[in-house]
Amino acid sequence: MFKLHLLYLFALFTYSAKSQLVFCENSLHPPLAIPLELSATFGDIRSNHFHMGLDFRTNGREGIPIHAIDDGFISRIRISPSGYGKVIYVDHPNGTTSVYAHCSFFSKSIIDFILPIQKKQFLNELDLSFTKNQLKVKKGALLAFSGNSGNSTGPHLHFEIRDTKTEIAMNPLKCGFAVKDTLAPIITAFKLYAIDENGYVIPGKSKLMKVEKSKKGVINQNQLIILPNDFFSTNARLAIAVSGFDPIGKTGSSFGLYENLLLNMEDTVFQSKVNRISFDDSRYVNNHIDYNEYKLNNKKLHKLFKNKHNPLEFYELEELGAIQLKIKDTTQIKIVLKDVNRNTFEYSFKVLINGENPIQTNSFFNRKDFFVPDSSYVFSGSKIKFEVPSYTFYEPTKKLVSLEKMILGEPSVPIQKPIKVSMKPMTNFPLDKQYINVNSKGNHALSTSLKEGNLYAESKYLGTFSVKIDTISPSVMTSNFKESDTLITKEKLTWKISDAQTGIKEYHLLIEGVWHPIEFDLKNNLLIFRRNPFIRSEQNLELMVTDFCGNSTYWCSILCFSEYK
Repeated sequence: MFKLHLLYLFALFTYSAKSQLVFCENSLHPPLAIPLELSATFGDIRSNHFHMGLDFRTNGREGIPIHAIDDGFISRIRISPSGYGKVIYVDHPNGTTSVYAHCSFFSKSIIDFILPIQKKQFLNELDLSFTKNQLKVKKGALLAFSGNSGNSTGPHLHFEIRDTKTEIAMNPLKCGFAVKDTLAPIITAFKLYAIDENGYVIPGKSKLMKVEKSKKGVINQNQLIILPNDFFSTNARLAIAVSGFDPIGKTGSSFGLYENLLLNMEDTVFQSKVNRISFDDSRYVNNHIDYNEYKLNNKKLHKLFKNKHNPLEFYELEELGAIQLKIKDTTQIKIVLKDVNRNTFEYSFKVLINGENPIQTNSFFNRKDFFVPDSSYVFSGSKIKFEVPSYTFYEPTKKLVSLEKMILGEPSVPIQKPIKVSMKPMTNFPLDKQYINVNSKGNHALSTSLKEGNLYAESKYLGTFSVKIDTISPSVMTSNFKESDTLITKEKLTWKISDAQTGIKEYHLLIEGVWHPIEFDLKNNLLIFRRNPFIRSEQNLELMVTDFCGNSTYWCSILCFSEYK
């Protein structure tokens, strides 16, 4: 306990007067035992998803106490090697759920509750739900300790507030938390597009613009942008995307955009305000941003328009955000960026289409040559069958299908829903050792099952598909101790594990023939056992690691007697 208090003092001392500090409102208890300093905000752009909460710094350390923000009960506990890692969900009487993710370990009372369940069902990974009478908590109750579990890239607390009934993520900075901030968002670039009547971007018709500044660094307003005649056709419209950030405080840290508006001749044609995001829709981040600019140039351009199939709830207007232009007419465009504290930045420019009458075009995307979002597709051959559900594609996408070469689509194209793939298995090889692989900017082994004599998988990747064989067992090596040790006294034991093909599916540890829970640190390929101080040091250890094709590796300490043999 003395060491824990020293940790508190050290953490508090090392937190200087940072300016991204978050304050609790409405008598909520802070989720951490140190000042709440932001490292990421709600709605920030991530690969294939929006950031669905707030990230709080833990000063680069694990083990900071995590507390319940209000009265309620623990409704869910999950332990996973990926995603949120070790995470706790607390339901509150006001209809919200608070979420505490990437924990290093849970409080003693929670461990005492779930450990018998783990041991009885041999669960290293778990996803347990509870009723309101099982694990009640008071405001400020100790829940867990901060960590780096799951897909975390460094020690921190990922914190969320959700609508309990719908599980929609809500912006915590609009739900009882606040940040002191007087700095307005800043624009860094914008892009012009020609789009059709459905909001689809017309290929090859876009122009990235720099924000012009004076010699003193002041942004120049009202620059005139002249677009050539061939930029538009008769039924094309103008659309805008913006790149920018929100600085909070004086330390130079910047965060994502909260509220974006687009005005044409002072009329608001588009508005987004990131207050709520459904987890089912989070992958639509690939449609909210200019995906190619993000993947190729790491530039986060938020579209100030949408296509008709984009379901994101934070769009405030029914309109798509398109601007109809006439030849040789100049229109005044204004981009307005606001943060949660209503600090506002405005940027104005003018657009002129130069030339004669626009090109006559009836349709940009014919269904013969393009995958269109609202259509489903089935392609079936002698060796492979592809099933593409509707609303898999975000935009009309050039068709690329070869049943002979087992190709569907360009690997660089993102998709919203997984495609279904059925393939004939190889003959003369055991079925349980075969799996479907997709080559899409690297090899991806798909979770494969057997249906009606065929191999079956779902894939969120496009590319070249094939059937592969996995008969190689995982690699298991001791990491922080020697296999020949007869006296193992370390508080934490680690093994380095890997599997070159289908990946690790199961792992089990026996100590003196008794099953014990063990953690899988997927990002570092480590299995971790944390010693119970009441277990004696002289231990017979047995470890079994199995991949998704059933190949297993058995490891044991020098004194072990195996039940697996």
